[in-house]
Amino acid sequence: MSQQASSGGYERAVGPGWTARILFWSALVVGSLPKFVLMPMMIDGVRPEFFTLYPTVTVVVAFLELTLGVVALLIVKGSPMAMRLFGMGLTIFISIYAFALPHLLPIIVNRVVGSVDLAMNIQSIIWTFHGGVVLAGMLIAWNLARYRAWWTHLVAAGYAMCTGLVVAFVEWAMNWLGSSIATSMVLTQFVLLGVSFGGLGLLHGLSRVASGASDRYAAASARSIAEAVTSRRVP
Repeated sequence: MSQQASSGGYERAVGPGWTARILFWSALVVGSLPKFVLMPMMIDGVRPEFFTLYPTVTVVVAFLELTLGVVALLIVKGSPMAMRLFGMGLTIFISIYAFALPHLLPIIVNRVVGSVDLAMNIQSIIWTFHGGVVLAGMLIAWNLARYRAWWTHLVAAGYAMCTGLVVAFVEWAMNWLGSSIATSMVLTQFVLLGVSFGGLGLLHGLSRVASGASDRYAAASARSIAEAVTSRRVP
């Protein structure tokens, strides 16, 4: 009873399983491959045939990332199916958003805004927060599948948005220092992948601390109830 009453009860009872963890980590890594490998190859110059294959490759990578993420959330152990389904739904939504935005954003902004300079500024602002929004969606989806407390979603969102700004600053600094576009892209993606795993570690540590405090509170309550019952029975 106390396990279900506490927000981290399911997570304390059973971990997500290493298969779910590895699949989710793999989804994050696979999603980074285009900017780690494909985009630098295009910038540095490759055979023309590669440019015709690039759209197909990006679709395959996005589908593989989505599949790994959804399967990882589906097989998380010890969580209610409803929470896993919520996490899977959020993963699907955020994956579609991440894939579609680069294609739709220029079209939408250029049609709505008449000034070219203003359109570029709007796109720059949106791209500054884009990485944080995607990271927040992935972290919250994992939180939902783990059936963590509501406040961990706020922590995940705040962490993702702050680190998203840091990643955007790193990209700006690399460009300002005169680094090549390929180097800037790879380093920025490496930082983003690092803060993604850092966010998972932070939320894991916070949930363990919170669940430990809940366990101590539940144990103290149980002892108090047992002592009260025993004192009533003693003549």
